[in-house]
Amino acid sequence: MNNPTTITDVLLSDEGSHIQDAMETVQLADGEVLFRRGDIGDAFYVIDTGQIRIFTLDEEGRELTLNILGAGEAFGELALVDKSPRSASASAVGPTTPRRLRQQYFLAGVHTSPQLSEIVTRLLSQRTRHMTDYIEWLGQWARLVAEGKYDQAMKGIQDADTSDRALTAVADAVETMVKAVREREERLKKEVAQLRIQIDEKKRKKQVEEITETDYFQQLTRRARDLRQSARDNG
Repeated sequence: MNNPTTITDVLLSDEGSHIQDAMETVQLADGEVLFRRGDIGDAFYVIDTGQIRIFTLDEEGRELTLNILGAGEAFGELALVDKSPRSASASAVGPTTPRRLRQQYFLAGVHTSPQLSEIVTRLLSQRTRHMTDYIEWLGQWARLVAEGKYDQAMKGIQDADTSDRALTAVADAVETMVKAVREREERLKKEVAQLRIQIDEKKRKKQVEEITETDYFQQLTRRARDLRQSARDNG
């Protein structure tokens, strides 16, 4: 392989043969979690077969898919490079077999392989650029939702670049959120309308009570009663 362009390419090249020897095979069942957000990043992974879903949780504990990775793709290197906890969780989609490279071997490979070092640097740069794009998209969608412009928000989400799987996954998650917010707002509007009806009824009842308790109304009531009694007596 003359010109490796991905981490996987380097690992499959002669230059990466010593790194391959340090990799461990992991067997995952469908839905099995490989690591969770907040875990210590102690390994890097390359998928041999199957798929890995990268996801996070919203404030209500619902899973939001950020990306789906397939055979030949690598993940988990970010936490090893910046020494931060995992920024998202990873689980298997169907039976999946990734290979794991422990942190010390990965970092040693970065230091000893110019190609691997270059690719990791480029990958981190791409991640930063993509994150900036995602934040810009999310900012636009959030602004439209905050203004109650749900149709425009949905159109923007549906027009997202479908060639970018990560952005598509984020867009799907945001679309679900927008639908939930819209449904919640409609439900609240109905509840407020019902509450207003109840308040109006109480207000009218109070007004009637205030009228019937006045001396003038009491006098009218007594006069009407006397007139009815007089009519019965004369009848």
